[in-house]
Amino acid sequence: MAESTHGIGGLTFDTSKRSLPPEAGVAIALVLIVVVFELLGRLVMNDSFLFNTRENVDGIFNTARLQIIILQVSIIGIIALGVTQVIITGGIDLSSGSVVGATAMIAMSFAQVGEVSGHTSKDMIAKYAGAARQKMRTRQAAERRR
Repeated sequence: MAESTHGIGGLTFDTSKRSLPPEAGVAIALVLIVVVFELLGRLVMNDSFLFNTRENVDGIFNTARLQIIILQVSIIGIIALGVTQVIITGGIDLSSGSVVGATAMIAMSFAQVGEVSGHTSKDMIAKYAGAARQKMRTRQAAERRR
């Protein structure tokens, strides 16, 4: 990160007097958020946010909550990686939110019903995935011929 000695309006400051790197603020904010939610959990629900407070559960961490957090963050992380690649290559892609919404809607519609048009949900997913794969192969073959 570039170190600038010029502030707004011509004011100057000495970067050698800075005690923490600029990124440390984000780490401190994360720790504060965890502490606040831990305290709220103990005061409001009489339960811990991250740690096991029950005697019948082995382990120090509440693994069920940590797994839920990781699963929720992983979706955003995958989208962020894809959007990062698009931005690095110089493109602009605004469709990532639409793709996530459409995928969630389609997945939930398959999960709610056992059969779609007389076929099981698994069969329909395989059928649509196969059709999409065939369409992509047809497009790639057409592009190679050009």
